[in-house]
Amino acid sequence: MDLRPAVRDLGKTTGKYVQSMGWRSVNNHLNISLVNKYVYFEVPKAGCGTMKSTLGGLEAARFNESLVELVQDNPHQRKNATPFVKPYQLPNDVLEDVLTSRKFTRFAVVREPASRLLSGWLEKINQGLQQAEPIFEILKEQGRAPQSPQDISFADFIDVVCALPSRKQDPHWRRQTDHIGFDLFKFNALIHLEELENSWDLLGTLTGAPGLKEDFFCKKATHAGSHMNEHYTPELLAKVAEAYADDYRAFGYAVPRLG
Repeated sequence: MDLRPAVRDLGKTTGKYVQSMGWRSVNNHLNISLVNKYVYFEVPKAGCGTMKSTLGGLEAARFNESLVELVQDNPHQRKNATPFVKPYQLPNDVLEDVLTSRKFTRFAVVREPASRLLSGWLEKINQGLQQAEPIFEILKEQGRAPQSPQDISFADFIDVVCALPSRKQDPHWRRQTDHIGFDLFKFNALIHLEELENSWDLLGTLTGAPGLKEDFFCKKATHAGSHMNEHYTPELLAKVAEAYADDYRAFGYAVPRLG
């Protein structure tokens, strides 16, 4: 039996968000603290390991030290190690209130789109992880698939993902404005990943935890920003700038220069 609420039964704003991104994505990427009254909109490949381990540790500390350790060792575990409240656990009217009222702060960490795409390719595609399979299938349909998913070139990756609508993109390279519902919600802060190191005082204010500081770095960081010239051409960068124009505009990023 499917117990997910119908879109028509959700609140007006929540319903639009679920309709655009899907109930699974909304549940996976919204991290809610009812105690500290905030919602962290998780953007994959934008410091989400650091954020979930840090904020998750804050929430887990209300339970016990062993849960803190479990959360910080497994920040991407959603089922057995998350201390956050998830959307499916809340009544529809409460969820709408959490996502729209002034009683809660709402924030996300975002990333320059081109470096985020490169990071996604380096981790998920170049290592042949499951996220490579849908792109491999598209390339097969187009008659230009390589020998295996992990052999997908960066150019072919960019070509495929830039042509997909956000709903069909994997969250690791989905357009961030659509992923977080930028046009639907009022955010208290949209922090650039590139400035995260200097944003912990702000995050402490947003989460009601003065003195909050990050003390965990995601072990799978790709450092993609330092490899841009190795993988991008002006043509590929122009394609990303066009496909992710809303991200560049909404978050105040300039398209990077090569060289």
